[in-house]
Amino acid sequence: MNRPEFAIASLTDTGRTRSRNEDALHVRSFGKWTLLCVADGLGGHERGDWASARATEVFAERLEEALSRTPPEAALRSACAAANGSVYREAMPQAGGQHSATTLVAALVSGHEVWWLNVGDSRLYLHSTGTLRQVSEDHSWVAERVREGALPAMALRTHPRRNIVSRTVGFEPAVEPDTGSLRVGIGDTVLLCSDGLFGPLTEQEIADALTGNDLAGVAASLVDLANRAGGPDNITVVLGRPQP
Repeated sequence: MNRPEFAIASLTDTGRTRSRNEDALHVRSFGKWTLLCVADGLGGHERGDWASARATEVFAERLEEALSRTPPEAALRSACAAANGSVYREAMPQAGGQHSATTLVAALVSGHEVWWLNVGDSRLYLHSTGTLRQVSEDHSWVAERVREGALPAMALRTHPRRNIVSRTVGFEPAVEPDTGSLRVGIGDTVLLCSDGLFGPLTEQEIADALTGNDLAGVAASLVDLANRAGGPDNITVVLGRPQP
């Protein structure tokens, strides 16, 4: 079976209330693989913009090297370890002795095959046959309480502590990422995004926007919707869609 082409669109925006953009995105192809990556530097930590940019850069570089000798999941984990170590070691002098950290969500795509990795509360979604499904699990204080049954699902959108991230790249010497794989078909859309998108928007609003045919237009529409909803945070969107 021939591998389908993979259309990609990406966009990042400061939003309506922040003075600078601490999100980063990275799209890179090597061999049969294409990497889609989003990172969100932690607010409240020094140099979040540096941390997100550094993490995605090191992650992509190590991933390309690791894929030449290891399977996709092992390569993703190796790349995450390298990114975490780099941010952890370099953050203190870069940030004047303060910690820096970032979320990181990535999808490694080849044909209908997607391998993914997540640390933090940026998200990976799959939009298929009109339905939007969150693939990654948030590493946040509220999400953990929801999974335990201690808080209702609506707390993910309304709880005052919903932005407290429990797992990050760069804050500790080592981090354990979530990884997995999925299959995508023609007409499916993979969405990676920071919380500046899914925070102010409902999943139905996101799903409705993803039905558009022009992928670049879809990305712009999603960012515009988030800004119209107040734009309370930096907004980053990376979209991938297999083509016939």
